[in-house]
Parts: sequence; C-alpha cells; structure tokens
Amino acid sequence: MNILEMTDGEIYELGFKALLAKLGAAKTQWFIQQCQPGTGDYSVDRHQLLANLPDIDTIVKHIQEREATREVEERARARRFAASQSEIQKMTDLEIYEIGSRVLTKTLGVAGSMNFLRQCQELNGGYPSDQIESMEDAKENIKFYTATLRLNPKVVEDYIKRGNAYSYIGNHAKAIADYNTAIELKPEYPKAYYRRGVAYAKNAEYAKAIADYNQVIQRDPEHAEAYRSRGEAWRHLKETEKANADLTVAKTLAADITPSVRL
Repeated sequence: MNILEMTDGEIYELGFKALLAKLGAAKTQWFIQQCQPGTGDYSVDRHQLLANLPDIDTIVKHIQEREATREVEERARARRFAASQSEIQKMTDLEIYEIGSRVLTKTLGVAGSMNFLRQCQELNGGYPSDQIESMEDAKENIKFYTATLRLNPKVVEDYIKRGNAYSYIGNHAKAIADYNTAIELKPEYPKAYYRRGVAYAKNAEYAKAIADYNQVIQRDPEHAEAYRSRGEAWRHLKETEKANADLTVAKTLAADITPSVRL
C-alpha cells in the first residue's frame, strides 16, 4: 500500500513493528521517548545560526573535508545497521537512534518517517499537528488539504483533517461529506466514524451521532471518547439511564488508557 494513503494508526503500527524487530522492546520504547516536542524559537535560532556562519572559503573547506570522510562513515553505518539485537544493546544512544531512524526511513519512506516521529512527539506531550485554534487556522487547513487531495484523492487522513476544519467553521455538511469519503476509503477506521459522529452531534443530529459512536465502539471497545460522546448524545435525547451508563464507562476507560492516536 502507498504509505501516503495509510492512516496515522497504520503508519504508527508499521513503524513500531519495524523498530521492535530491529531494536527489541526496551530500545524501541527508549527510541520513542526520545521524540520530544521542540521547545525553541525557530526564528531566534535561525538568526543565531546565520550570524555564526563562517566565511565562504571556510564553508567550502568544511564541505571538502566532509566529503573525504563520508565513505568511511557510510561503511561504519552499514555495519551498525547489520548488527544483531544483542550487539545493538551495547551501542551508544546516538548509534541506536541512528539505527532506529534508518529503520523507519527504510520501512516508511521519508514522509512516513516524519509522520511516525510527529505522532511520537504528540504522545510525549507535543502540540497536536492538526489542532485548530482559530477560524484562520481552519481556513488555512481547508485550503491546504484541498490542494493535497487534488494531488492524491485517496489520502484518508487529509479528508478527516479537512472535515475537522469545516466542522470548526460550522460547515457541518461539508465536514460530513469529507468524513463520508474517508469511510468509503477506509470502512473499518474508527477515527472517521468518530469525527463524523461529532459533526452530527454539532448539527443536533443525535441519533445519527449515536449510530456512528456505535460503529467506533464496535471496532474499538476501549475508545473512551466514543463512550463519552455517546453519553452526551443520549443526554440530549433525554435517555438519562443510557447516558449515565456510557459516561461511567468513559470515565473508567479514561483513567486506564494511555495516550493514543485514536482521535
């Protein structure tokens, strides 16, 4: 399958399995924990970098020196990459991270690797890449994902992200249309049903929202947000007993689950 057409969850699972096979469980967990969100100011860092650049002759000399050692470094990298798990355990953190990064690139390609690392950063407390905080954000997302979908109309995540943007600005009909397409492309994907359910609920179509939350729970029985959202929908329909039951389950699951890429 084209990596670009895979869901975030599928990319994460494929990358995780590849790391596990190469690094082992302990080092895979260590690798993921290294993917911390950035805390610097890019504009400040960039100005500092430019201010500290050497003159052109020195830059050229550094490039020539770098080329002279590249072949030796590549041979060393190839030896490390071919090492067994037991040999990898004895390597430095930097060498292990390099191997992990190479595994991801080989398995997922550059775009897939970036997606995997971005998800790891979010799991480690980073800012969600698709979080929308303003009308301007939403409109920019609509413009961006409309462009990407023209290039490849089979990218499920882009339909969901554009749908989220439409939903944010209150255009629930277009949001639901995007989620419908995502479901057509990936009928077993809980995230698409969940987002469509949220859009139905925002549009006060609570019965349809509940039907979608049912689909989510059927595919992912530990999806706490689906139980919570279904409970809220039952409340709007004055089904107090069903609402309380779902909200109780949601609270229990939310206390037990670890961060995930479900939503």
